[in-house]
This record gives sequence, C-alpha cells and structure tokens, in this order.
Amino acid sequence: MASTWNIFKKIGQRKVDEYKESFGKSFSDRIDRDLPLGLRFNCLVEAPEVDFILAGSDLLIKYPGSDCSVVSFGKFAVGDSMAYRFYLDSSVGPYMLQIVADSKKVVEECKLFMPYDEVFPADPASWAFWLAEEDGYIGLSIFDTKTSVRFFRVWENPDAVRVLEPDASGAQLDRIPPEKFIEKIYLDPYGEKTETITYETMLYGRQVNENVDEYLMISAVDQSDGASVQIMVGVELAPTSIKVI
Repeated sequence: MASTWNIFKKIGQRKVDEYKESFGKSFSDRIDRDLPLGLRFNCLVEAPEVDFILAGSDLLIKYPGSDCSVVSFGKFAVGDSMAYRFYLDSSVGPYMLQIVADSKKVVEECKLFMPYDEVFPADPASWAFWLAEEDGYIGLSIFDTKTSVRFFRVWENPDAVRVLEPDASGAQLDRIPPEKFIEKIYLDPYGEKTETITYETMLYGRQVNENVDEYLMISAVDQSDGASVQIMVGVELAPTSIKVI
C-alpha cells in the first residue's frame, strides 16, 4: 500500500550507510550542485514564520519550525519551466517545498506544503469518485475538506471545462481534468537511487484573511508500492525569505 511519505522510510533505511556509499566520490559527481536557492541534500531550511503568525489558528498547514533538512528532491517539467520538490524532515513532521524555475533558473513560484490527508480507494468505483471524466472530485471547481473548509480551484483550462449540476448547497460546479506529470525523485546526492511517481493533480486555494492565502493540492498518486489519493495543504513563500544553511 502506498503512502505519501514512504519515501522517508526508504531514506531512513539508507542513512546508516550514507557515508560508506559516498567514499571515494567527488563533489563534482553530485547531482545537487546547481539547484534553486542553493538547496542541496542535508542542508537546513528555515521558512519565514510571518504568514503563520498572521493567520493564527485558521491555517490548516502548521509552521514547520527552524530545523527542517532536505532529505531528497524530485523534479518534473512544467511547460518550458522545471518544478523541483524538496522533501523536508523536521521535528514537526515531513514537509515539501515546491519551487518552479524558468529556463534561466529564475524562480517563478515557491510554495511550502504539509501532508493533510490520504485515501486508499479499494475498487474501481472508489477511484471513479476521484477521477471519473464526467464528475471526478479531483478537478471540480470547489473542494471541501472533511472539516468543511472550502477551497476553490486555482488552475484552469477553458478548453476542457465540463459544466455540472449545482451541488447540495446550490453552488454551480464544473470540472476540468487534473494535470498529469511524472516526478523523478533522487534519494542520494549522486543520483544512484531514484524513485519515479506518477500524479494526476489539481491545485485549490482560499483566502484565510486579507493577508494570507492557503493552498490545497490533491493528487491521485501511483508509485512502486501502490496507489492512493494524497492531499497536502500549503502557503506561498517569497524565495528571498527562505534561509538555506
């Protein structure tokens, strides 16, 4: 059975032999020498706390603290840009920092996400609830969490809109297909251990208050040990506000 953060288990299993495996390899062999913001394996990452303070208890995502470290990273193409996902470990729990950079490596987007929920559909009917072409939940114009926090779809595709009947509250619904991409995750600084994960994803957002917005990313995820529907919540960060040590 797949799990959002099974990747951390795999990383933990290889940490004992990390230094033995790197013996004799040079810095020039590393694959993390030229990543956005100077991020690299085992570096410390400190996110600004200001948005978490301004939003108070209304945010679903929690502040990760100042002791986050990069334990792996993945990447996939987004048009002419490249999306990088840095998987962080901290005393609070796992997080994911997603950075999108253009062809000149200028950062276009920077969001910090935290795991929020996960579902394991057991049969085709259960998967259809999430991914059916006509009315699958991933891609609807609104998304409600289990605690009735409502998010609105951020990504749009005017050429693929399918208009649906209003929901029980009378809200008008439409759907577009989720975005599909394949992420290659690197589990060590030399690119010798990797994991490939396929996603069908949609991004949603809400205004928490006049100062802070929150995002929700929901994905149908297919990886080597199974499939699940994974939900993350996050906030946008200014790249210059992130401290990398």
